[in-house]
Amino acid sequence: MTDIDAAGRLHELTKHEPGRGRRAGLVEFRPLDPSNRPAPFKRYPGLATRPLPTDIGGSPASALDVLSGRWDSPPGTVDARSLARLLFFAAGVTRSAGSPATGERTWFRAAMSAGNLHPVEVYTVCDDLPGVVAGVHHFAPLEFGLTPLRAGDVRPALAAAADAQIASTPCTLVLTGIPWRTAWKYGERGFRHLYWDCGTLLANLLSVAESDGLAARVVLAFVDEDVAQVVGVDGVSEMPLALVLVGDRTQPSQATTVAVNPLDVDVEPLAPQPMNFPLVVAAQAAGALPNAGAVTAWRNAARRIGEPATTDVPRPEQGDGPSLEEVILRRGSTRLMHRTTVPHDVLAWGMAVASRPMAVDVGDDGTTLVHHDLTVHGVDGQQPGAYRWQRGALTLLQSGDFRGEAQRLCLDQPLGGDAAFTAFHTCDVDEVLRILSSRGYRACQLEAGVAAGRLALAAFALGYGATGLTFFDDEVARFFDTHAACMLVTSVGVPAYRSTPGGLPGRARELTGYDRLMQRLMFQLDRPRRT
Repeated sequence: MTDIDAAGRLHELTKHEPGRGRRAGLVEFRPLDPSNRPAPFKRYPGLATRPLPTDIGGSPASALDVLSGRWDSPPGTVDARSLARLLFFAAGVTRSAGSPATGERTWFRAAMSAGNLHPVEVYTVCDDLPGVVAGVHHFAPLEFGLTPLRAGDVRPALAAAADAQIASTPCTLVLTGIPWRTAWKYGERGFRHLYWDCGTLLANLLSVAESDGLAARVVLAFVDEDVAQVVGVDGVSEMPLALVLVGDRTQPSQATTVAVNPLDVDVEPLAPQPMNFPLVVAAQAAGALPNAGAVTAWRNAARRIGEPATTDVPRPEQGDGPSLEEVILRRGSTRLMHRTTVPHDVLAWGMAVASRPMAVDVGDDGTTLVHHDLTVHGVDGQQPGAYRWQRGALTLLQSGDFRGEAQRLCLDQPLGGDAAFTAFHTCDVDEVLRILSSRGYRACQLEAGVAAGRLALAAFALGYGATGLTFFDDEVARFFDTHAACMLVTSVGVPAYRSTPGGLPGRARELTGYDRLMQRLMFQLDRPRRT
């Protein structure tokens, strides 16, 4: 089996289709087994967690300016407070809810995550920073601190595995994924969720960096085994997904090479009996790059792929609007929507924000792997119908009322049709696999997650709601008459309720009874069909 076959096989075998039973080759397991539920937080017994600053609010940045790419901020400095802002607004705990029946507590984070499972972990690899010592640290969201794993400047080791600029970048964030945390509910399809959730986290992180004047660049090409070694994961039960270089280049590390020995630390068990899924392991391993030469070759190939993204994003004429922090704390997956219209800006500006390019080592500057098809149901001044978003504009594919069809395409979830519009984020998977192999499949899913995360932020910035949805894969392609494969779906519309805004570090907001009802509804509606 070639590496293209590995990712392609996972993609085919994890498709949802109407009336289809489980295909052969998928692991049989009991989904949602409460006795084997993965722990929501990774912990290191015996290692002290050093608290991060909690006074991290108060930015003057308007979300409308930041999301439009029109915020002019003075250059920022990477220190304990700016790092705390990035980590909290990307992966921090903002809300909680206790179950009166069981006493168990559920935690909710700053970024969107399918099923509120949050499989992404964050590590920092940094030089000495004001308030943070050089080393490798794991971000502890609940305690809101950094757990030191390695002491000293190991940036050269990460630079050798990924990008030479890491050696002179103040801090690099390593994002990893824990497959069992999402596969516990979604099975092998959970591999897709790793990269979706990584993308929605990046949507928040890159926006906060932009608001704070911090350079931030995403790196997807790296030697997987070496990056895993730096942060102390095995690459199977926890695997590296992406790196983010944060801050302007400064004095490089004095060392040119650093020996990185295996970490000898205890980690709390993830679950009583966590499972590995052969399709997931194979798809990830097939995209692994074995050495620096392979990294360079993949990155060179990646520069030759992609189409123009939306580079001109006019700012809505709505005054200052809420701050970016307010929007992130306000955001929550909208589980009920009214079938009423929204202003045209919610569609036009929201899609422009979603399709902005990001600084990443895939494609040339200003390009993207992701396309967007839409069903428009209730937008002022926009004829209902099926559309394609290209280069900052909508092209009508077919006019008509497609609320019922949109609901059907989204696994018969009402939100697909109740929304003012529903965006289907797609990618030409066959072409990407041909040029970028299985690692390109990772990039497709991640970029779709970024688009979905940005679209949700834009909707909430304008006072509306949004949610991510799953879908019948091939039915979406047939409806829009496209060769591209659907990666993820985002519905945007008028919320039928207002969720409790989240709180800053150490002050997670307790959800109301109505919020808890909505969260239970979310858990049920998002359940994959297994009949």
